[in-house]
Amino acid sequence: MRVALIPMRVEANNFDANWNEFKKRFNEALKHEPDFVVFPEYCLTGFAEWDFSGAKLYGEIVERVSGLAREAGVYVVFGLLEPYKDCVYNSALLIGRNGEVLLKHHKFQEPIKFCTGNTVKTARTEFGKVAIIICGDLYNKRIVTWVRRKKPDFIFVPMEYSPDYDELNEEDVEAMAERVRLLGAKTFVVNSHPPGGAWVFDSDGKLLASSGGDEILVVNL
Repeated sequence: MRVALIPMRVEANNFDANWNEFKKRFNEALKHEPDFVVFPEYCLTGFAEWDFSGAKLYGEIVERVSGLAREAGVYVVFGLLEPYKDCVYNSALLIGRNGEVLLKHHKFQEPIKFCTGNTVKTARTEFGKVAIIICGDLYNKRIVTWVRRKKPDFIFVPMEYSPDYDELNEEDVEAMAERVRLLGAKTFVVNSHPPGGAWVFDSDGKLLASSGGDEILVVNL
């Protein structure tokens, strides 16, 4: 199983620029012949507080990303805004090799202006069971209960993390590792850039690999 994690540069409310960047980084990742290509949280629209206009592009985004996955024959994990009745979910999808949506996660850890998720689902692949959680979900107590119940083999975590400093420090990575230990599954985290970065943890929280900035992290398991 080969995974390419892409800390993509994301511009809020600039779909055209983000789509061009998405395709460029996707094609860069294909050179490594990955099985999974993983992008950050709402990577094609960004999010500027409290502008939910990017949710209007949900259908178009799914169609475009599904086309890329089908053409390349890879799994794609990425985050996007999803409209629902009178509110919006912060969502992440797993697109299959044939372009179908295999898995959808609604973020738990969001302010009241969002719809919020209340469950963790899994999808089966030839490599095992997959789950997705999003950014702050990693630190949500209810997530631990759901993940322990569902018992995924590995978890993808699209993230958009913008601290006041230029890059994550050792304490941030240690906090991730501690949460992964509680989840008990191999975990892949990818951040948007800036500050960027990607991390892969074993099920016991041991850091297996990492990258900084907008460097693609390719991992074989």
